Amino acid sequence: MNVDSVVLLGRMMLQEVIILVGPVLAVAIVVSLVVNILQTLTSLQDNTISTVARLFCTGAALFFMMPWMWRHLSLYTLTLFSDFKVFLG
Repeated sequence: MNVDSVVLLGRMMLQEVIILVGPVLAVAIVVSLVVNILQTLTSLQDNTISTVARLFCTGAALFFMMPWMWRHLSLYTLTLFSDFKVFLG
């Protein structure tokens, strides 16, 4: 494998990671923002409220998005292994 093949594989892997993790991270960020705004408006400064809400919503997002994530990851793996001869040469 030459350097270009390794860089291409690394770039493809990082793109897949961003595609798979991006929506879950976006849910966590939005929930954190909303909870922090509500805590600021109500002057309720308890870290547990923010943490529990973020964990619950992130878990729910993972639960509902897992079939899509699984299909996307399996398609990426099959595509990678079916065209792997390109990286060997």
